[in-house]
Amino acid sequence: MIPMEPVRFANVTAIVLAGGRSTRMGVPDKSILPVRGVPMIRHVVSQLESHFGEILIGGGDPDKYSFTGHRVIPDAVEGMGPLMGIWSSLASSGNDLNFITACDIPEINIGFVSNMLELAEGADIVVPVNRVDEYEPLHAIYRKSVIPVADMLLKEKRLKISGLFGLVKTISIPFDGRGWYYNLNTRDEYDSYTGFKI
Repeated sequence: MIPMEPVRFANVTAIVLAGGRSTRMGVPDKSILPVRGVPMIRHVVSQLESHFGEILIGGGDPDKYSFTGHRVIPDAVEGMGPLMGIWSSLASSGNDLNFITACDIPEINIGFVSNMLELAEGADIVVPVNRVDEYEPLHAIYRKSVIPVADMLLKEKRLKISGLFGLVKTISIPFDGRGWYYNLNTRDEYDSYTGFKI
């Protein structure tokens, strides 16, 4: 049997947000904590490289993340949270459609990403939502059409990503994630994840 070629989203940019403080993790920078023998952000990027035509590292230090081999987009203004990382990265993206994920979500389900992209026609944002109406805006699809709205929110110091949802066409996709979705915000979550994976 001829092995299937990996899905490739040639006209979609993948953006891995590296910025943000790691206070709940108790380390200076969780993006470089080891996962399977490599920094966590490298682990995330390696899952994207055969599927996307462009990969950006958002909200990080270009020197610090040069080891990823991809262009690093610093926040235009520091200290304004992930919405600034989204705005800065979308402005630098070479594609209209963008899959944005956080560096502390270590496993990428490409099939789920593909499902979100299929829903993206005619939408500005496709965002996962679980059974208790919790959204995951840092594992979602964003169009460049979001840029002016994000710019307005940032200028008004309204920094919650969810502020975008009522101002642009947003589609939600049911999200379970059992068996693959991990969001490593605390040391206990990191230890549980890496212990499970070893």
